[in-house]
Amino acid sequence: MRSIRGYGRWATAWNLTPLAASLCIAVAVPAARPVAAAAPEVQVRLVAPARLAAGAKGTVAVEMELGRGWHVNSHMPSHEYLVPTTLDLTASSGTLSAVRYPSHVARRFEFADEPIAVYDGAVRFEAELAVPESAGGEIVVDAVLGYQACDDHQCYPPARKTLTTAVPVVGRRSRVR
Repeated sequence: MRSIRGYGRWATAWNLTPLAASLCIAVAVPAARPVAAAAPEVQVRLVAPARLAAGAKGTVAVEMELGRGWHVNSHMPSHEYLVPTTLDLTASSGTLSAVRYPSHVARRFEFADEPIAVYDGAVRFEAELAVPESAGGEIVVDAVLGYQACDDHQCYPPARKTLTTAVPVVGRRSRVR
């Protein structure tokens, strides 16, 4: 080890001290990395009868499965600023009843003074499809589910899932299994 003339070993150690200190800090404090937010865990499917007889009625449903720790606002949110969950159903033939929304759950969150009306876990939205007596072929059912998925700390941008299915229509005298 070389020393600076007149200062002996102390000068050499003094020159290395800032380097050693910065290495200790670099090892002790890892570089800050942005935390990637997990994508909302939302699965949606459209459920309809395998087939319906002309003149019959059947239940059409949209099933939503929210992962643990996730929720969406009720279709009748607790506050005006909250995004409601909505379901729009259309059928190429026949008539659809109004959507039957499930009961919500009132949950407390850090950001609100009062409980908020939400859906979590498994949620099922239903409507009745009435097939006309004269129908034949198939009836195409389209569903558009609008929602805003949130966890306990943040909400993600509103999303829309579009689903389509076809329900074969059999003659009135045919047996529907």
